[in-house]
Amino acid sequence: MKHYRINKLAKIDGIVVKRKDILASSDAEAIRQAAEDRDCPICDVLRDGERVGAIV
Repeated sequence: MKHYRINKLAKIDGIVVKRKDILASSDAEAIRQAAEDRDCPICDVLRDGERVGAIV
């Protein structure tokens, strides 16, 4: 399992409103979890501080 951070954004490329840490087996799994999160209409998914995906 790898550690990922989901940053909920106010708008695309906007300020971070809320952060959430998750564990996932792959980048695709982390992005899927973010997409299913009701609290995440616009979010960035990061692994080791690098953006691996986004939900818009």
